[in-house]
Amino acid sequence: MNAPVTLRRVLKFRTVVSTSTGLAYAAISFLGCVQLASLVGGDSGWIAIVIAGALAVLAALCFSELNSLYPSAAGVRQYMKESFNENFSLIVTYGYMLTIITVVAADSYIVGSAITYAFNLPNWASLIWILALLGLAMGANLRGIKIAGLLQDITTYSLLAFAVIISLIALAKNGFQLHNPFDALYHPDALVNAVAVGVFVFSAFEWVTPLSEEIADIRLIPRGMFIALALLGISYALFTLAASALLNVHSPAIFNSPVPQMLLSKAALGQVGIWLMLLATLFTAVMTFNGGFATASRFLYAAAREDTLPQLFARISIAFAVPYFAVIFLTVSSAAVAVIIFLTGQFNALILFGAVLEALIYTVAGLCVLRLRRKHPDAERAFRIKGGWTIPILTIIIFGALAILASLGIGSNIMPGLPLIISIGVFLISALYVFLVVPRLKAAAQARRAATRRRRPVREATGTETGQG
Repeated sequence: MNAPVTLRRVLKFRTVVSTSTGLAYAAISFLGCVQLASLVGGDSGWIAIVIAGALAVLAALCFSELNSLYPSAAGVRQYMKESFNENFSLIVTYGYMLTIITVVAADSYIVGSAITYAFNLPNWASLIWILALLGLAMGANLRGIKIAGLLQDITTYSLLAFAVIISLIALAKNGFQLHNPFDALYHPDALVNAVAVGVFVFSAFEWVTPLSEEIADIRLIPRGMFIALALLGISYALFTLAASALLNVHSPAIFNSPVPQMLLSKAALGQVGIWLMLLATLFTAVMTFNGGFATASRFLYAAAREDTLPQLFARISIAFAVPYFAVIFLTVSSAAVAVIIFLTGQFNALILFGAVLEALIYTVAGLCVLRLRRKHPDAERAFRIKGGWTIPILTIIIFGALAILASLGIGSNIMPGLPLIISIGVFLISALYVFLVVPRLKAAAQARRAATRRRRPVREATGTETGQG
């Protein structure tokens, strides 16, 4: 009898860093940096970036401890189940999956807009590019995690180099002169709003944790997340300074543009800058799509192993050890949402919806750390947060407040409360699935196992009788 096909531990440290960095560095990150800069005076947006990065470290610490307890593709669900209960963990984790699909879809809209801008194409042409990029990411993932990881490495580190170089060239235009670089410190209200945007720009770095079963050493995950946050912080800070130096970030034409990175690169290098930044934007697409599919497909695969999704999601290709149906499902779902965003133009609402779910996940992570320390104080942890309960409690308070802020859509140009309405709808659908569909899946799985056990004694008895005859 052939051994079951399983995931392979082939990913190295550089891919841990590139996956964590790339999942956070979406094309929408450029837009977030410009919006952040528009909230504060002068070129002091870098202060909000630094503070937001420090807050993201709080969440990284919580995820590191939790991942050390449950280092698997289903780790998120496992520690929430152990901390609370089965149904709570399923409802939240399926919302988590929708976040990934939403971010990929919203980002694809931004990338399509960048391509349209660079080539001066009609709007409908962006749909073709969106589907092509999604297809590329699907193809890379279907060829195996090692290929997907190599693609992630190349695109992530190339993007970082592009973004930093273009930002430095833009700053050199004015001789690296800064105007009011500390102005944000004198306007705390504006700084708080800017930090809120900044935290959401850093979000998704933790999506590397579902790859735990394919990383050579799980102790590399915490180190990779911390280095990723540092790389993101440096790149975001430079881009924010450059945008403030060359663009009027307070102008509605800049603030509401879906392609501010293209406008900056044009101001810095003219037409050459547009082509270079287009290449960098395409890298963000590959990173977000490719990395999102790699992590989310493993999550769906793990859920199917636990009989909370149909068994199709647990099927792994023999040649490449990939949960192929999960990858295809994510591609089709992301493409469908991307088409809806293209037709409605409501990408800002979905971005804030994703921010709400991310902030909620960070809040829940802090709660899980506290509950698991009380329930299993002596459990072995490869990583443990120092300082007692301070870090988890700060994580709960800060990200809980940010989730409320994002859900209300304060400071955005969308209908107030729309992200909250979308969030409630998503969790309602998730709850209906958990309470109505999951019990049937589990009952069917139990029936299959029972039938297998009944057939086995019959086969053994028949074989014995034949041998005696």
